[in-house]
Amino acid sequence: MTGLGFVRRVPLAASGALRRFAEDPARGRAALERAMPRLQGRHSTDLLTQLDRAIALDRYDDACRVLEAIPQDGPEYASCALAVDVLAGRLAEVARTHPTDSRGRRAVRSARRQLEVLGQPVGDTLPRPRLRQLVSGRLGVLHVVTNSLPVTQAGSTIRTQRIARAQRDLGWDARVVTRLGFPVTHGDLGSPDPQVIEGVPYHRLLPLVMPPERRVREEYAAHLGRLVDEVRPDVIHAASDHVNAAVAIQVGRARGVPVAYEARTFFEDTWLARHGGEAARDSDTFALLRDRHTEALLAADAVTTLSEGMREAIIARGVAPERVFVAPNAVPMEFLEARDMSAARRQLGIDDALWIGSVATVNDDEGFATLVDAVALLRREGLDARTLIVGDGPGLAALRTRAEAIDVPLVAPGRVPVSQVRQWFDVLDVFALPREDTVLNRGVTPLKPLEAQARGIPVVGSDLPAVAEVLAPGSPLVRASDPAALAEAVRSLAEPKVRAEAGERARAWVEATRTWPSVMGAYRAAYSYLGALTG
Repeated sequence: MTGLGFVRRVPLAASGALRRFAEDPARGRAALERAMPRLQGRHSTDLLTQLDRAIALDRYDDACRVLEAIPQDGPEYASCALAVDVLAGRLAEVARTHPTDSRGRRAVRSARRQLEVLGQPVGDTLPRPRLRQLVSGRLGVLHVVTNSLPVTQAGSTIRTQRIARAQRDLGWDARVVTRLGFPVTHGDLGSPDPQVIEGVPYHRLLPLVMPPERRVREEYAAHLGRLVDEVRPDVIHAASDHVNAAVAIQVGRARGVPVAYEARTFFEDTWLARHGGEAARDSDTFALLRDRHTEALLAADAVTTLSEGMREAIIARGVAPERVFVAPNAVPMEFLEARDMSAARRQLGIDDALWIGSVATVNDDEGFATLVDAVALLRREGLDARTLIVGDGPGLAALRTRAEAIDVPLVAPGRVPVSQVRQWFDVLDVFALPREDTVLNRGVTPLKPLEAQARGIPVVGSDLPAVAEVLAPGSPLVRASDPAALAEAVRSLAEPKVRAEAGERARAWVEATRTWPSVMGAYRAAYSYLGALTG
């Protein structure tokens, strides 16, 4: 990118940051630290500052813990409680209050702003008739997503890359476009547009400045419409969340382009799991998110999703069964190459032992505390069992503290580049998926256990429908949140010969059913249903 292009993006980055600071200084600082990690440093131990930071980072559990430590008879408690209520989704209740201090007024403004934005309906909730058009040349697919590699490294961004890459391998003109402002508003002012990642073009929608939050969808649709006019896709394929779907549907309807929607998660359940669980099910935020997501599912011309369980849930919301297609998580063919555990351990400095671990975003509902407790039980029995967790997240600090308290060796390198993930897989003896029993974990299938099995690593997991769906037949499934049961499952794989046989069965199952070339059949079916593919 030229220096002039870089300079032109400064107002966009600055306007996004300034708007966050104006809404909430703590939120603005958190956004700045996310974009520029070198600015992170030690944070104040003052309770009010800690509370503001937890709210800015959307960490409900942390905010509740800090609130408990603030004296209820103090002058700040009422406004602090309002701020936590917003995080818990009690928007209408907060919006009706009239606090006089700045923190309380910020909470009220935030509640009213969220009610306004989440109250915007998806729009046309009736799918269009299938378009019986014969596409000449390459099938054009434009994937509309929130964020992407290399700035955001997560299961969803990795899935986006692998879908588009596999579709291009079929000869389709698969492209990706990210949400308005990304990646400039996330601190990357220098990436090209389009940015080509392993052969996949990523387009960016970059206004001169970020619009106010209530106008984001309007600007998003205007910029996406111009891109659609330029690249002329045969299908627009949006992915979770509902905002991407709403904008894609608006643009597609105006131009006669069919729109598919990929439900990679039920976003309202994702929110619920991070904001109080079942206690927040009757909150305004949950209800509004569910309504908007249901509208997106009903309005899309076709829906793709990750599992049979998710398909059943989508149909239960009123979507016609023939419009819903399962495109499960899968792995690239190179993951099936033989692994060399000894070489990987030497290169990463990992001692020989029985290593049980995972690769994931470290949230509390991943169940890694159960894993650490299970490893402690195994060590008491004389096994040299150790834990490896690759990834970062809000639960990592507490996990390290827990492991140290019960004398469990824990290696946690944090987030590593995508190019190095396979090497970290290769040091594991057993991959653990000890997810807690939540609505989200029952419905949404993970990606990483498939990658582990492709590397010939046996997996033990919680006995939940979405977990069972991504494990090879015969893999150990145990009660969630039960360290003893998890320890017993790992113990059954303690012998190297048993592990090798289980790992080979898992690898063969992935090779037969869960590679991206095999999963492409689901996208063929969906696009054929839309009339964008024939024959």
